Amino acid sequence: MQLKHDLVIVVGAICICTLLPQTRSLSYTPFQRFTFAPNNVCIKPLTFHATKVLLNATDDDVTAADAVQELEFTMRNVPGEGDCMFLAVALATSASMGLGANDALLRAVADETRGVVAQVLSAKEGNLHVEGKRIVRVADLLSSAARKEGVECGEYLELLRDGTLQGGGPELTVLSNVLRRPISVYELVWDDAKYQDEVPDACRVQCAGSFGDIFKDPLAELPNAAVISGLQQGAYSWHIHVLVVDSGGGEKHAVALLPKDCYL
Repeated sequence: MQLKHDLVIVVGAICICTLLPQTRSLSYTPFQRFTFAPNNVCIKPLTFHATKVLLNATDDDVTAADAVQELEFTMRNVPGEGDCMFLAVALATSASMGLGANDALLRAVADETRGVVAQVLSAKEGNLHVEGKRIVRVADLLSSAARKEGVECGEYLELLRDGTLQGGGPELTVLSNVLRRPISVYELVWDDAKYQDEVPDACRVQCAGSFGDIFKDPLAELPNAAVISGLQQGAYSWHIHVLVVDSGGGEKHAVALLPKDCYL
């Protein structure tokens, strides 16, 4: 998936290739060199870090940085069966409620989610929020997505429903609106020369864009909110974080980033 800062027209797909055995050869992508535990949690690198600039987002001053926040994540992989974006969002959402999820459950949720997204995209009227003050007409988003895939709108919806179409920007736009939560997409920051001999224990990621950034946690201003805690990775985090990696062969794969703390 080619992520663009012009999030309205992000329509590329995310897909997957099978992980190859870990190797030091640079002929493999960084992701193919990562090590995973049996529960699909990445243990090498163990943590992923990003820097978030906190803005004083007023109408008169939306660029003044008040501070920066260091975000720390663990990463959990999802099956590579063409549904990785839907699976990653399902996993992050499940974790945000303090729940675990096995692969069978994630597959079922991802399959149902496709139908929900297709239903929203098929609406004749209505708008979706993208980011900032930007909105997009549902009909325009569907037309743009179908045009990028070289199909008619009706065929695009059918491909989405039956699992043939892999998810991308249009689907993330819809999901952020359905969930009423922001979904941020990240990419690896990788130094081939520095990490040629060994995969680091900690790796940096950078945000490539966010969908639905106006959606705020309704508990954010509740004094001493009981459910906002760091009891487990990803638990009760309102914001959904997805990492998109190069999985080899020109394909992209989405995985869930589970925050150490509740990042609002």
